[in-house]
Amino acid sequence: DTATTAIYTLSLHAALPIFTTKQEAAMALANFLQESDGLRAKREYACANTGCPGSYETPGCDVPGQRYYGRGYIQLSWCYNYRPASRDLFNDDRLVRDPDMVARDEQTAWDTAFWFWKVNVHSKPGVAQGKFGATTRAINGGLECDGPRQDQARRRYQMYGKVRAAFGLQGPGDETGCYN
Repeated sequence: DTATTAIYTLSLHAALPIFTTKQEAAMALANFLQESDGLRAKREYACANTGCPGSYETPGCDVPGQRYYGRGYIQLSWCYNYRPASRDLFNDDRLVRDPDMVARDEQTAWDTAFWFWKVNVHSKPGVAQGKFGATTRAINGGLECDGPRQDQARRRYQMYGKVRAAFGLQGPGDETGCYN
């Protein structure tokens, strides 16, 4: 099933210096599941058909005709994320020229998720201490922690509880770091 595949894929990548604890791996998987609607969406639903013209634009970074809406298991968004991900993963700008590669290619969908975690989440204050809300803040804090979508942040935390149980971790985990 999808969850088993996700955990297996996560375990393959866990050998990389991304996750320092089983708890951090559980936090990552919970966020990947939330971001991708249970690993079902590798393209942001609101933009999948239209490309969301007029949104996600970064002058001086974007390639004409490309849209940098959320893709992959972390819903990588904005050219200023696609460019460094591409350079770190491929040593070129292929994801800037073809951002949909993140949605089309399974390995790239995972690689960009792990890249984003490593660069933007792993070392944020609170993450190493197991504060799940700190991961939400690092990924989508403006909308979910400080903005109108705190219900989504709460759903992330509920997903984290399920992943913790699947990983054999005790208790619900520390919810703090986002809206609390």
